[in-house]
Amino acid sequence: MTLFRTEELDALGRVIRDICLAEGLVAVPYVRRKRETWDRMQYGTGATSDRWALALGTGLGGWSVVKTAPLELLAEPGASGEHRLGLIARRLGCEALHVSLYDGTAMVIAQAAPTGEVALSGYSMDGAIFHGVEIEEHRLEPRLEGPGIPPSVQEALGHLISDGFDELIEKLAGQHWVDVSLKLIEGDELPSARVYSFMRPALEKRPPLRVKLAVEEHPLGTRYVLDEGVWLTGGSIEAATSALGAAFVEKVARWLEVPVALEPGVPRSLFCVRAPPSEYTQRAGVETELVSLGDDGGSEFLLHASRDLGSAELEECSPHQRRHLVARLTHALVGARTNEHAAYRDFERVFHEPTTHAVGAFAGERLITAWWRLGRSAVAIEGHGVFELPGLCTAMASTPRQLALALVTPGHVNGCSQGYGQKDRSAIVVIDVDTGEVREALRSDGHLTFGFTQLAFAGDVLGVSAERDGVPTIVMLDGESRTELPGDFSEWARSATQPPLGVDSLHSSHEPQRPLCDAAGLEPVAFSTSGARCLARIDARRLFVGKRAGRGE
Repeated sequence: MTLFRTEELDALGRVIRDICLAEGLVAVPYVRRKRETWDRMQYGTGATSDRWALALGTGLGGWSVVKTAPLELLAEPGASGEHRLGLIARRLGCEALHVSLYDGTAMVIAQAAPTGEVALSGYSMDGAIFHGVEIEEHRLEPRLEGPGIPPSVQEALGHLISDGFDELIEKLAGQHWVDVSLKLIEGDELPSARVYSFMRPALEKRPPLRVKLAVEEHPLGTRYVLDEGVWLTGGSIEAATSALGAAFVEKVARWLEVPVALEPGVPRSLFCVRAPPSEYTQRAGVETELVSLGDDGGSEFLLHASRDLGSAELEECSPHQRRHLVARLTHALVGARTNEHAAYRDFERVFHEPTTHAVGAFAGERLITAWWRLGRSAVAIEGHGVFELPGLCTAMASTPRQLALALVTPGHVNGCSQGYGQKDRSAIVVIDVDTGEVREALRSDGHLTFGFTQLAFAGDVLGVSAERDGVPTIVMLDGESRTELPGDFSEWARSATQPPLGVDSLHSSHEPQRPLCDAAGLEPVAFSTSGARCLARIDARRLFVGKRAGRGE
């Protein structure tokens, strides 16, 4: 919701129009259009959406309302780097504010003074950052202050941010403005508002780019493989290796004539949505999808897949978004190498199967990983083949000789989506690392539950975080014996276990500390006993292993 403390709608409309034209857009008729599944007018920004629409009208208490698509268009920094909100406020000499509420759990407020200065408060779903602008630590609590703001709005905001948003609409806008942005996306009629529509001017597209295509079937769904190394699923795009990802990005960059300089790290992956485009011409033997990469900073391309021919074509959607597309692909498929003098380097992917969750550890020097399949988990122990166990592996602990896994039977399964709770059926199994023998050490029941658990070894004693009749409980397993006591598992683990190898263990007291990983986005998970290798993750589903750098490297 964007508001300006003025009733001069003519002047407000002129200033907004001038700003849109100055950023290279042209005024176009406001017409009906078909929404894409992941539409940039809803999920994009002013930079990533080629079409802008705005509705202006009279609010309450001397305020005017502007609703936009993209939704935060006027609160974002514009092409000059200045918040559009502040630019408009300065030209009109009035206060302005924008409020974004995210799923009822996060809120960002941008307030502009008549001088054009913009103050941010609150936090977004990305934390203390809003369209690349950091929110100061002392302003992480959303606040509305200054002239024209009824005290009841701040009072409601202090109770619940959703209450504050509702009160703002009630006092300064009116309920009829709530769904206007969604109507703008589809070009619905808005008889009570002045509507403006803008587009980037049309440019000639490049001819489609042909790539190799393979189709793989996995337990959690189908995966497209482009040019033998780029993986495309229904929810993400990534590369098998950063080298293969770099080759693909360079190919796309040459096609789009975008200069690119790559420093491969590890592929970081990127959220994507694949869906039939709203408008396209069907071709025999060709499946056409709109592939949308990332969220507000993303881009998209059309994929024309010819499965029988083993090939596909990439078609650009907007020549204006070429740099965005190459930048998003670089992030997802190549990553970036940082920390030249890191303690660990040359990280490689641990397993190649698509999954939604993975865990890993070292048993001495042996790397152990487990990842989810459908209702089951794949387990890999170096020196043994991959094998399956029933249930989803949610936690892991190890010694040089033993491996413990927590396995939960998912209480919710919808296609490839799997979920579980504290009370779902669970088991703890212990595996002999040398022989691969598996034995069940603990099973949940109507009183003892551990769907959400942590595991830790203290010597040969395995500690399990559990609840007995809702009371936090520590279960200690030593061979066939079992002991329980109520208490905090984290406290028990801190006092009973040795701290894991970390960065402080890698240097003498006279050496400067070195960063652990040489690639952007990696978070260390575990170290081998000797410290020769490091297991790290990009997120909950992607694991990489690197080796320790030699002295002087």
